[in-house]
Amino acid sequence: MRFLLAVFSLTAAAVFAFHGVRQLVQPEEVQHFRAGQQYHYQLDTQISSGFATVSDQHAITRLQAQVYLNFLSERQVIMRFEDIEMGTLNREISEPEKVQSMKMFKKMPIEEKYAELLRLPVQFDYVEGIIEVLRFHQNDNAWSKNLKRSVLNMLQSNIKQRKGLVELYPEMKEFHQKEETKPITDVTMFTLPEMTLEGECQTSYTINKMAPLGKSKRYSKDKETDVRKFNVTKSVNFQKCKKIADIRFGTVIEQPCAKCDVEKMEEKKVDRITVIRQVFVGNMEKFGIQKVELLSHYMFQMINAEQERPMRTVVTGELNYVEVNEDSQLRKSETRNMGQEEPLIYSIEWETNEKRFYMYGDEEFPNNSPFKVVTNKVNKIEKLIIRLVSLWSDKIMGIESEATGVFTKIVELCRMCTVEELKQAYEKVVSGNDRLESSSRVKAAGIFVDVLANAGTYNTIKFLVEKIINKEVEGRQAVRAVTLLKSLPMASEKQIDLLFRLCNSEVAHRSGPLRQTCWLTSGAIIGELCNNEITREDGFERNLPKPICQREQQQSFVKVLLALYKKGGNRYEKILALKSLGNAGLTEATLEVEKIIRDIHEDPMVRMQAIDSLRRLRAVMPQRIQRILMPIFQNTRERPVIRMAAVSMILTTVPENRIIDQIGYTILKEPNRQVKSYVYSAMKHMSESPIKIEKQLAKHLKSLLQLAGVTEETVHEFLRGSRFVRVPFYTIGNREGLMSEFESMVGPDNYFPKQLSASIDTLFSGILEKNGVELTLNQENLENWYQGIYNMLREQFRFGSRKYSELQPTRKSTGSDDSSEEYQDRVDSMYSSLKIKKRSRGRFWDMDSDSNKEIQPFGMFTFRFADVDYMILPVEEEILPEFIKEYIVSGKKPTIREIEDIVKLFQGKHFRMQAAFNLLDHSVKVPTSMGLPIRMLHVLPILGSIDGTIKAKFNSGNVVVESQIHTLLTATHLKRVEIWCPIVMTGAETSQTIELNLPLNTEWKLETSGKKSFVMLVKIPEHKTQIFGLHTLPLTYIADIEKTTQLPRMPSVKTIENNRLQQQQRSVDTVYGEMIFGVPVKVYGDIYMPHDVTSYKKIINTLLTSENHIHVELHPTKESPREFKLVIDGEAFTKHTDMSTHRQLKGFYSKAKFDDEYERHYQPETEDEDDNERFDSFLNEYEPSKMYKHQARIQLLTVGGRTEKYAKLEAEAVCDERVKFCQSKIRVSSSPINKENHEWSMKIDAESFYPEYVSRIEDLEKSSKKNRKFVAKVDMEWGSDRKQEINFRINGEQFKPKQWIQKISRVEHQDYTYSSLAEKMKLKIAFLNKFDISVDYKLQPHGKGLFNRYLAGLKVVELLSTRVMPINGRDGSFFATVVIDPITHKHLNVTVKTPTEKVLIDSIRLPYKVKPFELVRDSWTRSNSVMDIVQSYGSKSRPECKVDARKVQTFDEVTFKAPLTKCYSVLAKDCSSSTPKFAVLMKKLKGDDMKLKMITGRQIIEVYPDSDGKLVVKINGDRVESEQALLDYGIDYSKDEVNINTNDVMVRFNGQKANIKLARSYKNSQCGICGHYNDDTEDEFRMANNENTYDLMGFHKSYTLEDKDCKSDLEETYRSEKYRHMDSDEYNSSEEKEQKTTKKPIEKTQVTEYMNTVCFSQKPVKECPRRTEPTETEEKKITFQCFERDSWEAREYLREIRHNPKGKLEMPKDAPNKSKHTYTETIQVPVLCKAY
Repeated sequence: MRFLLAVFSLTAAAVFAFHGVRQLVQPEEVQHFRAGQQYHYQLDTQISSGFATVSDQHAITRLQAQVYLNFLSERQVIMRFEDIEMGTLNREISEPEKVQSMKMFKKMPIEEKYAELLRLPVQFDYVEGIIEVLRFHQNDNAWSKNLKRSVLNMLQSNIKQRKGLVELYPEMKEFHQKEETKPITDVTMFTLPEMTLEGECQTSYTINKMAPLGKSKRYSKDKETDVRKFNVTKSVNFQKCKKIADIRFGTVIEQPCAKCDVEKMEEKKVDRITVIRQVFVGNMEKFGIQKVELLSHYMFQMINAEQERPMRTVVTGELNYVEVNEDSQLRKSETRNMGQEEPLIYSIEWETNEKRFYMYGDEEFPNNSPFKVVTNKVNKIEKLIIRLVSLWSDKIMGIESEATGVFTKIVELCRMCTVEELKQAYEKVVSGNDRLESSSRVKAAGIFVDVLANAGTYNTIKFLVEKIINKEVEGRQAVRAVTLLKSLPMASEKQIDLLFRLCNSEVAHRSGPLRQTCWLTSGAIIGELCNNEITREDGFERNLPKPICQREQQQSFVKVLLALYKKGGNRYEKILALKSLGNAGLTEATLEVEKIIRDIHEDPMVRMQAIDSLRRLRAVMPQRIQRILMPIFQNTRERPVIRMAAVSMILTTVPENRIIDQIGYTILKEPNRQVKSYVYSAMKHMSESPIKIEKQLAKHLKSLLQLAGVTEETVHEFLRGSRFVRVPFYTIGNREGLMSEFESMVGPDNYFPKQLSASIDTLFSGILEKNGVELTLNQENLENWYQGIYNMLREQFRFGSRKYSELQPTRKSTGSDDSSEEYQDRVDSMYSSLKIKKRSRGRFWDMDSDSNKEIQPFGMFTFRFADVDYMILPVEEEILPEFIKEYIVSGKKPTIREIEDIVKLFQGKHFRMQAAFNLLDHSVKVPTSMGLPIRMLHVLPILGSIDGTIKAKFNSGNVVVESQIHTLLTATHLKRVEIWCPIVMTGAETSQTIELNLPLNTEWKLETSGKKSFVMLVKIPEHKTQIFGLHTLPLTYIADIEKTTQLPRMPSVKTIENNRLQQQQRSVDTVYGEMIFGVPVKVYGDIYMPHDVTSYKKIINTLLTSENHIHVELHPTKESPREFKLVIDGEAFTKHTDMSTHRQLKGFYSKAKFDDEYERHYQPETEDEDDNERFDSFLNEYEPSKMYKHQARIQLLTVGGRTEKYAKLEAEAVCDERVKFCQSKIRVSSSPINKENHEWSMKIDAESFYPEYVSRIEDLEKSSKKNRKFVAKVDMEWGSDRKQEINFRINGEQFKPKQWIQKISRVEHQDYTYSSLAEKMKLKIAFLNKFDISVDYKLQPHGKGLFNRYLAGLKVVELLSTRVMPINGRDGSFFATVVIDPITHKHLNVTVKTPTEKVLIDSIRLPYKVKPFELVRDSWTRSNSVMDIVQSYGSKSRPECKVDARKVQTFDEVTFKAPLTKCYSVLAKDCSSSTPKFAVLMKKLKGDDMKLKMITGRQIIEVYPDSDGKLVVKINGDRVESEQALLDYGIDYSKDEVNINTNDVMVRFNGQKANIKLARSYKNSQCGICGHYNDDTEDEFRMANNENTYDLMGFHKSYTLEDKDCKSDLEETYRSEKYRHMDSDEYNSSEEKEQKTTKKPIEKTQVTEYMNTVCFSQKPVKECPRRTEPTETEEKKITFQCFERDSWEAREYLREIRHNPKGKLEMPKDAPNKSKHTYTETIQVPVLCKAY
């Protein structure tokens, strides 16, 4: 837009220059202004509207008048208009900056009452070119006054540089002081603030002295006959205004940050410039004006993408000297009826009355409404509503696009009405209209209620509230209407009082949704009233004697809302009050809100909502918010979710660096892993912010995050369930877009997030609007319901295996005389001896968990729009229907009869919902230099309805649902620029309309008995139906004002033709779907297609500036099908008894076909030449214990019609229970397509074998006999008349980079503390990264061409890294090798061998990291049912505890040394009840061998290694060896380890080490030496009595079962072993090395660096290994040799030491001769080291 304004400035100069050569009146004929003279001027002005740079089409209003200036004295002047003419024009004008001839315009008749007003005189003082003491006739009108002001504005010129006329801004004073010091020349330039018609702004002057006519030199001092002449050019700087006369209606932009300038943001939407050129004759003391020229531009844009083609209004005008006469009448009599003194600035008298009428209605204007002149409003409303009903009633075409325009007109009319007029209109529409049927009358009544809400004036709100209180408005409609009141044209305290009355009414108390909506809306309107700062942008607010919402008014509102909070008897009521306060955003409420936030006894969810209620103050008082919330966040003993909510709010205030630094410190020292995860993710995503106001913050965050040391490899270990994610959809060129944000906050006592939210922030035209749309879920203990439902489904749908209840039989021991009851007694005795105190998951902060008080489950969905909460949906036991409560709360399985009762609720009752509302409704009136205001309107009306029936049946386990639903929707985005005048209105507008018409007649059938299937029938409409429409229309228009009603008539319009897009116009007339589905779908219309359909900017400009029409219609014929039928069925985990076909994979892969291009850089997993034979041998030996078949079938059929169409998909997979081997078949078929004669079909047969995985990295090298390859064979055939074939053979294996292997080897040979690093390095490359692919094909030319084009495109994209070599290969086959970089995981090396060429492409960059077939992962348990797969998937994210003979790594990843003894230690136990669901214990046997005992329900499972190292499994004392019997108990037994799997806990045990995975539902309720699992590392060591301790030995001892057999070993261990904290890396270190507490020093060459030299010790020097410290030292004299830093020797020695840090540098014998110097130093060297 700035470019356009620059072009405008040049145009103005050119126009003025051109006009300057026009010969009107010679300078010598122009007389100086003096008393007793009448000066005659001709005024010619015009104002035109259109689109900049798009078309020359403009709608123009032209004014011509004779202006007479009567000088009563040297300074007192009277001005009047005579011979006034007005005309309009709607056509192409190439130069709107030039005043067009009046002959081109259609003359508009001016009513005498308006002509009389224009002829009324105006009196003013004209002092040294400045207009002062302005008085209009007392009968004059505001619009007439403003037209006269425009002429006075043209006459005003501060040529004497008078100061003090208006008050300066502080920042402007320094500027003007500098201006005063500039020397005065023939060209004088200066800038001063000035009162102009458009505002009180800085005005820049340029004064040029002009040469006499016909002479090139300046005036001669000696020649007095020369007529002195000078011109003055002045321009108004609207960026520097103290006051502007704009009037705004609707929601004002909310300030996004404390440092953001709202005024500048508003200016981006309306940009303007005004230049005036005056030609003076005479000198600075005595002068006359020959002519005045005026040029103004006004640009209107909503988004940056419109910058090049904004809507534009141009004002141009001339005031030309005609003649001078003696004023014989001396018009002093005309001054008698003058009114009070007024300023030159545009009068907003009419707009002020309009706005106050919206605010206070009939109370302030009981008899003299500003819209009293508008007559017949009631009849007009009635006719328009009848018209709207008819436009909304056609179910074939849907809601017509005209309907939204009609709705907008009705809203505007209702805003003009008094309460009495509204009553009359309501009576006529609802009950007194015979032209509407009863159903249409109901629709009309609903429309009228929506109109009242959208109008949003005091009168409409009052009328609406009365109707609701009197129960004349249906409940759902009342809720919707009150919701729509959140966006008003202008809010007032009187409107809020009306809503308070409704909120406290009996109707609201009986209707929970209405009461909730009423309070939320009240808060939103309070926010609109009190939080919109008074800016120079709104002349109405500038003229107020005091703010509308003073402190006392705020306090009264706070008092009402806090009373609601204090009355709240439950959590929901308190949250509703806080949500209302949040919508209000009152500064006076912060003190009370702070008390709620700090009250630790208050409900946590209520406290979180109190924090959220500060959101609308984040820009108003950011430092206050930071002072309130920073102590909350920094308190590590505060609830984590409260802390996360606090830091989330702090970050939205865009805090200073010092605050960010304190938050960033959390990453390093925070004990709670959830808080740490949230803070890191929030800072990470905000550091990448493209938003301007966050740029400085983002820069500092990037620097701060580098200190955290989190890398891409370790970030997955760092992040937890609490996260903040921002995904920008942002165009850098236009600097605007959307920001989608996702947020989760997980507490220490819940595994579901306490808060989960998704929101979209908008960034358009540089304005960031937070929470444009947001959906939030807050919950407390909803896991209780989830667990009950999950257990019920697990019991019901454990397909393919026995039910879960059957997997826990009660068995008697055959090896002892004890019964199961005796075993239970022993278990109870064991638990009681430990004296473990009960813990409750829902009472994290209450150590006394024996309390019987439980926190009831509660959930709450919140919908937020434009940062205002619109809806709260509570979910709690109290509001659940009884029949649902039994299933969700109690976990009861519904019976057939109960399901039938539920289904009876849906018995085909007809329903209908409709809504009409403005999603956007914003307008602004901007004064122009012509005196006529521009009304800039931006609205988005939406009309929609949905009606139909839903009928459900339940029969023999089958559910049938029939639905007939018809959805109608029409939405229009409208932008309009309108020149307002009581005689005629002209303007330009652009509209974009979308129409949807979706008649859905469906039947759904679910078969749950026997074979499971789903059937859906969709019936096709019998008649032609338009289902979609898109219309865009830019136009200019002229609308005459009807004399009787004073309303604009139907406008005459002219479409704007975008000349730039003429080559892009396309006509569409195509029919789709007839050949495929038999149902013709016709798409027709005309559309302009941008050259780049991916360019957001070009799409926006095309839609805004061109006429487009697209229709999508359904055209069913007699031959069309009646309905579509979709059938889905299948089965899973059916036992397959046929022989496995895995041996067919033998020998299919030949390595000789592939190049060894990469083997010089990579080392294969095995270098054995007989690798294929080894794999074949493995296939021979492999015998799956069980095979399962899974099937799925999908059919899409047409029913009826001439020919039935169909498409079928059948998929079958046969896999073993560990999914190592799978055989798959896919069959696809469809009826002939297009010109085909036979059925089209596809056949895919595949066999695949997957690698075997290990659970630990050290097992990867030990298990050499396991398969480490992925192999697959895929055969495909497809086609109809001519078949095509393609056969794939894929071999995947691990390829290790040789340099990486060497680096690992070097690390492994260093001190033991590096072993963890070596394991991480091995884990990084432990996946299959090399894939050899061979393909044989028989393709049609089209298929071959497609592959060749793709390969050619890839070669072009990767041109610099591609090598091509010609070869002679076999036609019909190609080979490819794909190698994934095992280090970065984001790059591919590809080799492709086609029949004609070999292509090598290096380092193809992938969009994200890939790591297929990871070889180290949790052992896969057998999958015998769908629920097994669900549970296996969920178990991957479970917390894990690792315990061996000497060390423990807890669920919260705290590692400590805790040597186990021959007494059982409780590793993990359910401590939530006296009858725990599980307990895991372990004790030492001999050496490193351990014995595991696991108690689940009534089962006691014991696992331990025998003397041969084989694992023995006992259940209730009986040894069980049968694999199937173990599986029935959830035990998966393999040669090396045992996996015990229950719902609650998974244990992996190999005889020496136990890995325990715990369900997240046991947060804060499990105990044992695996720690107190709650994500808080400072609350890890809770003893059996539930007290926290830092004594590790005492902690371990509290969970030890002591008996006489192990007492001596226990005491010896406590005496000799030391407990200590360990780094997490130490857990995986070698056991033998870790046991050595004392270490010998190692010898290394010591290096000392100086600025210019580097010195090396001649002999190795002793130093302590890593993570050890010296316990004894001695003094040694060490000689150092020094070399120049840039010498070859220094660089070589340094390289050798860095390559091998533990190496000993051997100096050559001649080194001393080459060194710069040597010196000897006495240093302390260690004798003995000790681990710390």
